[in-house]
Amino acid sequence: MISTKKVYDFKTEKVKSQLVTAFKRRRNESTIADLIAVTGLPKYQVQEVSKMVLDEYRGQLKATESGELLYYFPYGMHSRIRGFAPTAKRVVKGIFKTLGKVLAFLFKVWIMLMLVGYFVLFLLILIGAIVLSVAASGRSNQRSRSRGSGGAFFIVLRLLEFFVRIFFWVNLTRSMDPNYRRKPKGRPFYKSIFAYVFGEEDTGSEWEAQEKIAVISYIRANKGIITTEELMVLTGKNYNGAQQVINHYLLEFEGEPMVSDNGTVYFFFPELLRSSAKELLSASEVSLSDLRFRELIPFTTNKSKTNAVITFFNLFNLGFGSYFFIFSLIGPTAAAGMDFGGLYTGLIEVLQKYQVMLQPYLPILIVLGIVPLSFSVLFFLIPLLRTVPRVRRNREIKEENLRKSIYSYIYQNPLMINPGQIAPRGELDTPKNPTRFVQKQVDELAGIKQAEFEENDDVMFYNFKELKREQDDITAVRAAVDLTKYEIGKTVFDSGEE
Repeated sequence: MISTKKVYDFKTEKVKSQLVTAFKRRRNESTIADLIAVTGLPKYQVQEVSKMVLDEYRGQLKATESGELLYYFPYGMHSRIRGFAPTAKRVVKGIFKTLGKVLAFLFKVWIMLMLVGYFVLFLLILIGAIVLSVAASGRSNQRSRSRGSGGAFFIVLRLLEFFVRIFFWVNLTRSMDPNYRRKPKGRPFYKSIFAYVFGEEDTGSEWEAQEKIAVISYIRANKGIITTEELMVLTGKNYNGAQQVINHYLLEFEGEPMVSDNGTVYFFFPELLRSSAKELLSASEVSLSDLRFRELIPFTTNKSKTNAVITFFNLFNLGFGSYFFIFSLIGPTAAAGMDFGGLYTGLIEVLQKYQVMLQPYLPILIVLGIVPLSFSVLFFLIPLLRTVPRVRRNREIKEENLRKSIYSYIYQNPLMINPGQIAPRGELDTPKNPTRFVQKQVDELAGIKQAEFEENDDVMFYNFKELKREQDDITAVRAAVDLTKYEIGKTVFDSGEE
């Protein structure tokens, strides 16, 4: 029931957008099977929404000798729907889409401003405290009373001038060097901060769509036939997981479970073959030995140097936020004897002396204590909380990738399988205790396929005789499929012809 709902209950606009993109990409005549192969969408959705696309974009149909329909758009992919209501709908949709992007951009910028802004603010307070401290120490001597304050500011200004001179000198020498190559611009800092906190964009749905398209391509390149074991190699699903996936595909692409004369179960998808012979021949073949591993979910793709800077900024803010929060709760009287740095009491004196704020205690508590402290804690807490599901999902991805290696190894040489010879290829398929995992997966498949445990030269191995028999049987079944029955043939009717 869940699978049925996913196929027949769908968002029309989303499917229409995918089909319009597919038609623009192909730029030629397309059958329903061709569109399914490009988008990975269920046949029902493609059939229903293609009619809407045909109407809106002034498409035309060709009928072939086999009765297959070809969709094509001689006037290009330009919507014919005009008028106030459709235009307003598109404008409103575009406004909301743009507004969403603007709000997301502003949110990222706000996080950067909070992080960098508070860092600069606390840094200025610290520099101000140092300047005032130097100035105060100078007042102890009558002769250097004026020099104390002015000297401190003079030192600070000289330091700033020194760094500015270095900056301009370095850039000037670089511009004059003919061999200097400017580094390409990397990710904007606000995006790096956002990725540090919330992680990278989720590509799970994109990977699943690509994997489905790869499976469809394999089916089309193999005369519309696939077995459960082949699907296990392509997806890394275990036997039960592959059965669930194939059941869903049978519904989405109108496939049929079939049994050969020798009792081998396979799945036939004739609707995916209804295309031109040229299209089927050009279908990208997916080899069972050429495995595609899914990438792990990173904490972030930022450079380590960038992450170090972001961490330092937030630790700096966390320290000063905690400082002002604690001393604001203690109060100025008690803080006077405990405030070894003098920042809190000194800031209060300055604000009151220059009449900036007569009662600065509550604003300091909120602005310099609660807000930066809360922000800094959340800034570290959110990445920490997303680490647990990320680690769990990466473990599942590694196991799925390793299962591809295991099943591919067994499928290519089923008569002599030694689990000790199956090893991970790299980080992407190396879960915890891979040797134990490999043995478990081989044992499970051996039980399902009734493999025999044999010995050869004191080496124990599995013999998947039944799997080998099924492979030979499927090869014969595929050889018997007559693709001419599914050829669309020549065009016998064109709705665009007068």
